[in-house]
Amino acid sequence: MNFARERLLVIAPHADDEILGCFGLMNKIKENGGQVYVLVFTLGGYSKVGSGRLQKEQWKKEFLNVVKLLGVDGYDIAYYKDQIEHLDKIKLEFLINKIESKSKVAISKIKPTIVAMPTIFSTHQDHAEVYKATTIALRAHPQKSSHFTKLLLSYEFPDNNFWSPYNEFGRFSPNLYLEMSQKEIEKKALAMNLYKSQIRKDHRDGQEIIALANIRGSEVGSDYAEAYHVHRFLLK
Repeated sequence: MNFARERLLVIAPHADDEILGCFGLMNKIKENGGQVYVLVFTLGGYSKVGSGRLQKEQWKKEFLNVVKLLGVDGYDIAYYKDQIEHLDKIKLEFLINKIESKSKVAISKIKPTIVAMPTIFSTHQDHAEVYKATTIALRAHPQKSSHFTKLLLSYEFPDNNFWSPYNEFGRFSPNLYLEMSQKEIEKKALAMNLYKSQIRKDHRDGQEIIALANIRGSEVGSDYAEAYHVHRFLLK
């Protein structure tokens, strides 16, 4: 893969999911001269277990610090001004429209070569809704003039895969791994630690990220890796 030619769109239910699931891929593409875009759906408007009610302004500042660290080429927060508790309260067609055309980084505008979406194997309903909307938005159209993204991936959400209600249909099963160096995994941990509002003791911190990357790396004979599931890969 020639990372310099790639345009990656990461679709994240919340700000921080892009780091948890896709930091290595985002960083690799940017370091090689490619383009990276991020569509965040919501910063939430609900109470988080162990941390009280979230402050969207603080969360947005943290996200912008991550954008700056990575040198992201463009981003959008789809529902920043709305008091939305969870995305399953929104009609699916509205989420699809945001992905297809009604956001600053919509598919029709940036024409990504790679789209990374959350796995459906999560206990969080927002992740499941974004997965559904993305797979519909990325369906193949018969019109030759429409954009077709060649590589569609789902990324891992480390917290809740084991207890997903969708596990009766299967589980997150990696079939693509991105090798990461010690320097890269440390940078990923640093990026996650910028999300101070999202980190609680012994939960979703830099050490947890390194531990998961070590497990995924051991599955393919490397020190560290990120894991993905390929849903479509078109070679031309």
